[in-house]
Amino acid sequence: MFSAIIFFILFSMILISGCNDNTSQKKPEIAKIVFPESFTFFDLGSNAVLSEVVINRLSKQLGSYAVEKMTTLDLSLRDKLFFNNNFPGLYELNRKLNDETGARVEHNITNLIFRYPENQNTPFDNVKLIFSNHTNKPLLFSVTSRKKGGDILNVLKEKYGEPLMVKWNDGKSTSWAWEKNSDFLIFSAIPEGGNFEYGIMIYFVNNIKYLLEIEQNAVEKKEAERKKAGQTAF
Repeated sequence: MFSAIIFFILFSMILISGCNDNTSQKKPEIAKIVFPESFTFFDLGSNAVLSEVVINRLSKQLGSYAVEKMTTLDLSLRDKLFFNNNFPGLYELNRKLNDETGARVEHNITNLIFRYPENQNTPFDNVKLIFSNHTNKPLLFSVTSRKKGGDILNVLKEKYGEPLMVKWNDGKSTSWAWEKNSDFLIFSAIPEGGNFEYGIMIYFVNNIKYLLEIEQNAVEKKEAERKKAGQTAF
């Protein structure tokens, strides 16, 4: 009888341990979502996952960085009228992410900001990489440079093909745009102080839409809980 009890206890412990292992190894549903690949920056594409390993690798390539969390997400280009007229889909996403009255809307995101990267082999002045904290996947990459702009454009053309070229409303600035699997890459040349500032914006549209979906579901859940609390009060 005593040996049977011992066997039962040991068997129960093994069973519980096995259940715990399965639970710990089970990935959340969001980790299973894979969107089509489109554009990359330092090998980070639409399905890249932000981690300490990734941050350390970027730090070696770009130098020191700052981190912002729970902040705004602005998709627009410097010329907002041009942005609205030529990229209506992105404009609509930007409208949903921000308040039309100008009120600050914060999102559960992480911004990695590299200013004046220390590595002389990179032509960039400012790099901002924005990730969703819900999935750790990229939403927007924003890069500026005041040198080697022509070289960057040629590299992009070679990798992604001929882009759509669009002139800005000022008649001086120009943007070249690529679209792939709903994502966008926009390279812009903007006159500034007798030279040009070059900007690269990579919009991971599928990931941005998923962020909006998560946020909308959270709002609806909170509203349902609020209504339920009001009903139970009476």
